[in-house]
Amino acid sequence: MSAGSPNSASKWVAAFLAIIAAMWLMYAGGKHELASHYTLSSNSANWERATRIEPDNPELWYRLARFRHLDFDKFDIPSAIAYYRRAAQLNPRSPYYKLDLADALEISGDENEAEASFRAAQAAYPISPEISWKYGNFLLRQNREPEAFAEIHRAILTDPSLISLAVSRVWHSDPDVRLLIDQVLPATPAAYQQALGFLTDAGETGAAIQVWDRLIATDPHPDIKWAAVLTDLLVKQEKFDESATVWRQATGFAPDSEKDSRIYDGGFEKDLCGGGLGWQQTTIQGADFDFDTDEKHSGARSARLTFDGSLNLNYENLFQYALVSPNTRYHFQGYLRTDQISTESGLRFEILDPQDPRRLDILTSNTTGTQPWTLEQSDFATGPSERRILVRIVRRPSQRLDNKLRGSAWIDDVAIVPAAASKAGNRAAGS
Repeated sequence: MSAGSPNSASKWVAAFLAIIAAMWLMYAGGKHELASHYTLSSNSANWERATRIEPDNPELWYRLARFRHLDFDKFDIPSAIAYYRRAAQLNPRSPYYKLDLADALEISGDENEAEASFRAAQAAYPISPEISWKYGNFLLRQNREPEAFAEIHRAILTDPSLISLAVSRVWHSDPDVRLLIDQVLPATPAAYQQALGFLTDAGETGAAIQVWDRLIATDPHPDIKWAAVLTDLLVKQEKFDESATVWRQATGFAPDSEKDSRIYDGGFEKDLCGGGLGWQQTTIQGADFDFDTDEKHSGARSARLTFDGSLNLNYENLFQYALVSPNTRYHFQGYLRTDQISTESGLRFEILDPQDPRRLDILTSNTTGTQPWTLEQSDFATGPSERRILVRIVRRPSQRLDNKLRGSAWIDDVAIVPAAASKAGNRAAGS
């Protein structure tokens, strides 16, 4: 075959084209690498160089736009808008370019164009909670509440982590709990719980009760901590009847009944409530709290305190607030057992008025050493304005040299009943 054959010419053409392609790939790769190098730079001027090298890369324009949009030192909203528009033009399917463009347009005062951009972002990604959330907040700033609430509702349906922030934003926009419940929150226990937490922290008692009513209707057995939070607020505001109602709805316990004890779970059969009208316990060095299923006066278990002998404790860390009626005589009783309680200052029950102990402060007998289950009891009368008392286990510091407290104590079957009911019960027991 001669040197000038068609096959030979084809090979030369193919080789030439391969060389051209390789050179182009090397050029394009080098160009991209250089643009990437400039993009990763901390110098914003290099980002602009990157856009000149790769003008069709939307991410480069978007990064430059966000820099001009969010950097306080280089803040330039007109440039940011132009760069966002360029990025969106190069990649019209991205909702986030349009979303940030909407924010920049709102800052510039162009609210009509901002809304158009929000709507375009939502059209590109209709199920995005972020877009609905930001669009809803934009509408809220425009005082278009019904539309805003609808968008915020849509956002938190998809992303429940936004509920707490939504409650705060909506409440500060319009403190009408009916709008919050009916138009914004999904009808779920989790949503009502977060709204309840916000409203109780804000001291908004009336609104909190309405949310509580929805919570109870949705979940008749909510986590007791929510009842404790609301009850604490109601008691703090001296709304004792409302607090009793909330506690009864949550626990079935009626602290205002004529016959039953005012002490909730006097036998420690349930876990501690940590608030409300239930047992509370705060930690203190030198003492441990636990339940004991082996040693109890009745029921399935008792409360146990263990002291390690390291400190001369002033202990008053196991306690419960109870509701009472004014001008009423009551009978207190509780069972106490001790094992090797050291020092002359031992364990006692204390019943007092937490607002003014001068009006009521009763201590039962001092229990030290090792004692079997012993009934401790006392009668007392409430004053004309007393509605709440405090019952606690106490140990006062010892005045002796050997004063560090060690040993164990058990508590069970604590009760406070109207004195008339107590006498009737005693007569029935003796008949």
